[in-house]
Amino acid sequence: MPDDDLADEFGEYAHEDILQALVLSLLTSADLDELCDDADLPQLTHDDGLPVTITSARTYRDAGVLTLDRGVWLELSDGSVFGLTVGISRRPRGEVTLRRR
Repeated sequence: MPDDDLADEFGEYAHEDILQALVLSLLTSADLDELCDDADLPQLTHDDGLPVTITSARTYRDAGVLTLDRGVWLELSDGSVFGLTVGISRRPRGEVTLRRR
């Protein structure tokens, strides 16, 4: 994808869009129990011993509080829902370009 296409895809909010997409990709790249194992964290399990799974993951454009923050909503098989917000506190000082490796 040429750099111009990347700029069109991500626009002026490239940092937020890329971080949001990265979080979604990381959290859905494997089952939750495998991700916990990889991070050396305990696994979440149901009463029957089966691992809790991510049943739904979607991005959102604001945190529901009229901000420009973006993030990822996760719904888990135990009925819980978590919102992970990408909050922006400072923009880059210089120009940043986009490129694919």
